[in-house]
Amino acid sequence: MRNRKLLVSIVLILGVLFTGCKKESNPPPTDEEILGDVVKPAVIYKYVYPVRPGTPEWAALTSHDEMLDACKIPDSVLQTLSTWGLFATCIDYPLYGDYFAFNHQATWINDLSQSFNGLRELFSRTDAPQVLLYDYRYLDLEKNPSFLVRNYFELLIGCDASVSRMNNRQLLYLVAVALDKDKQQRVYFNNSHPPYSVYIMANAMTHAGYKPFIDYCAAQKDINLGELTLWGFSATAEKIEEFAKRYITN
Repeated sequence: MRNRKLLVSIVLILGVLFTGCKKESNPPPTDEEILGDVVKPAVIYKYVYPVRPGTPEWAALTSHDEMLDACKIPDSVLQTLSTWGLFATCIDYPLYGDYFAFNHQATWINDLSQSFNGLRELFSRTDAPQVLLYDYRYLDLEKNPSFLVRNYFELLIGCDASVSRMNNRQLLYLVAVALDKDKQQRVYFNNSHPPYSVYIMANAMTHAGYKPFIDYCAAQKDINLGELTLWGFSATAEKIEEFAKRYITN
């Protein structure tokens, strides 16, 4: 009898120990968790740049600095725009195609987020992460065939000023959405180059402090990857995708 009681006690103790050591479940974030009750307005009022390519005023500009000045949004207008309207205004930025002329496009978008007053205001809004995540989640790629626009859109979503304002659950969600957009773009557009959603994955994992990816890039930093080095990350697109899949399932 004593032996039976002892055996039962041991089983109970082991059960408690194994329960305590069991890894807690951390399910991937859902649309409901991250986006909540966010609803995109049916009508969004954005700033219409009065001077832009194709206008006589734009043709009269004699330097790139003058073009940059022409793209600034009046301060009085900035305060009247909703976050949705401000984001739409930033997506409509007349010089968005400048990134294509830069070898280090991540540096370009990070600099633009500091120099362009529209982006500075956007990333100061507390609801900006939800607005950006919602718009990216429901971005219809078939209605955005221009790779220049898609690339700029994803550079903006993935820039330091954007991902640094997201919490860890939002970053996890962002990587999951970026993986989905990456797959869609390869199917829809038969890209010969990796979609810029790869940049979003890499920068989101870096800002989330995902150690396996950070350690991998650190170990590769002295290896010449040539054109395979994407946006400053020492990893190929395939490696970034591989780590992204592990990140969202861990």
